[in-house]
Order: sequence, then structure tokens, then C-alpha cells
Amino acid sequence: MASSLRRSRFFVEYICAKCLYWSVKAAPHWLIKGVSIAAGKIVYLFFQKLINANIRIAFPDKDENEIRRIGTASSFNVIYNMLEFVWLNNNPSRIEKVLEMPDSTKKELQELRKNDVRMIFVNPHIGSWEASGLMAPYYAGVKMAAIAKPLRNPYLNQLLNEGNREKEKGLKIIFAKGAVRAAVKALRAGMSLGTLIDQNTRVRNGGVFMDFFGLPVPTSKAPVLLARYCESNDIKVKILYANSLRHKDEVTRVTVKSLSKELKEYNSDEEVIEELMGISEEYIRNFPEQYLWLYHRFRYIPRDCSEEVKAKFPYYASVVSSKFYAKTGPLKDMEAAAQTSIPAVD
Repeated sequence: MASSLRRSRFFVEYICAKCLYWSVKAAPHWLIKGVSIAAGKIVYLFFQKLINANIRIAFPDKDENEIRRIGTASSFNVIYNMLEFVWLNNNPSRIEKVLEMPDSTKKELQELRKNDVRMIFVNPHIGSWEASGLMAPYYAGVKMAAIAKPLRNPYLNQLLNEGNREKEKGLKIIFAKGAVRAAVKALRAGMSLGTLIDQNTRVRNGGVFMDFFGLPVPTSKAPVLLARYCESNDIKVKILYANSLRHKDEVTRVTVKSLSKELKEYNSDEEVIEELMGISEEYIRNFPEQYLWLYHRFRYIPRDCSEEVKAKFPYYASVVSSKFYAKTGPLKDMEAAAQTSIPAVD
């Protein structure tokens, strides 16, 4: 009975989402932005405690008025990001109207593609992170897979992930469950990868605590582990930091940065992640209105934290349990893959 009710609820949600989906596709761009402004104010009203707490950690010197301004703009950006992505997807004229890749970046990515180099793009939730997933396939012809978290509603998952994102030629969605094997398979098949750097990845799942605005937060080591897997299997690879920032002329432009050294020159995986986190923090400081503050980014407190550091965490944070650290599953598989050759994934 409960299962039937759940399926019925999922289907009703799907029908409502489908109506909204096609309404967005049919709307003019100015209306999408106007709706996002109004919806962003509502989102900020409901989640301002969380949003403000995160902004205060990153910008302790800003006054309350500035914090509210950043929070409201960030909430607008979240809604705008989602609606605009639906509006422009699979529509070349719209993509070229609002998304832009500089010629220098296009040439760089095309050259890497021609040389059969796998690109592992590391993105934060800043600007239009949804657009970042289709920039490389659309403008530079890069075949790539993007890791995404599946929605609980299978109908919505089909509509928004497989049915919407995968409409872009050359883009494949890999879901978080089983992502390690799927990512390895994609790399072996000649595809590049898109990953997000600012999600709370438990240590047992391949995460590591790294500094972020002065506090340790768990961050995935997947980009480095997958790159080392490529190197150990004679697959050419390059890690690239990327983001797609909105500008005053209403155009979203992609930025791509290489690491300062070759992967083999780093002393540890953590050193690579530290550099990527540093680049990400720099952009967030310069464009705080475009960052996703609506997230429990400072949720987990390491067990070895001093009382002084613990006191700096926001109201929603708590000290992690031993289960957070247990090295099982994906972490074990990925570390092994990074150090030795493994057979192709069927």
C-alpha cells in the first residue's frame, strides 16, 4: 500500500514538474530572470539562517546588510541557474545567446581532445554550474561524463537528468551510486569527466578534510585518484579547474585553469586538492553573490579539532562519528585503482 502511494505521489510530482518544465522552455528569457528574482527572495526568506551563517564564516568582516545582499543574490542565482538551464538546453540559438567560451579556451580544449588527453574538470557550485557541464561538449567537441546525484523520484530523474542533461551531444550523466566504476569505464572509453569539488564527501567514500575559509571541510579526492588511475594505465590525463560565471552583459563565460604543476610533481593527493580548493575560494571571494550558500558545507567537524576551531563552526555542525572515517567501499577501490592497473570495467 505504502509503495503504491509513493509511486502515485512520484507520478503527480512528475506531472507538475513536466508542466513547469515546458512552461520554462516556452517562456522568454526576461521572464525566466524575473521569476528567478522573485523566487530567490522567497528562498532567502525561508533559508536565511543557514545562508547567513555560511556567509558569516567566509566573510566575518561584512555587516548584516551586505550579508543579506549576498544571500538574496545567491538565492536568485540558484533558481536562475536551474530555470535557465532548462530554458536553453538542446537549443543552439539560446545556448550561443547566453553562454560563451573564449577562443583561447576552446583551442586549448580542442588541442587536448585531439591529443587524446582525458580532461577531469573540477567545478564548484558557482555561477551557472549546470552550464559548465555542456560548455566543453558544445563548444569544443569534448565527449564527457558528469557525475550527478540521482533524484529519489525516478520519473523526475528521467526528466531532468537523463531526459534533459543528456540531450546535449557528447554528454553522459553518471549517477553517484556506482560512480567509481562508471567513471573508470568512461575514462577508458575516451571520455572526460566533470566533478564537483564542494560537496561533503565522507572519508570512507574518498573524502579528505581540507581548509575552506579557515575551517576544515570534507572534500572528494576523486579527481586526483581518477587521474592517477589514468597515469598508471598509460592514459593521458589533465586536471582542470573550471567555472562558468555570469557577467553584467547577461552572458555566462567559462573559465578554465590548469594546475601549477604536473600531477607527478605534487607530494600528495591532498596537495592537489588544496590547490584546487584555493582556486575555488579565490573565485568565491571575488563573486560571492554567485556561490551556493544554501548548503550545509560546514556540517562536519573532525574529531581531532581543537575546541577553539570547533567554536567557529555554524549552528548546524556536529562532530563526526567513527563511521565517517571507515575506509571501505569506493575509497578502497579508488586508491587501489590509482596505484595499479585494473581490467576494463564491463
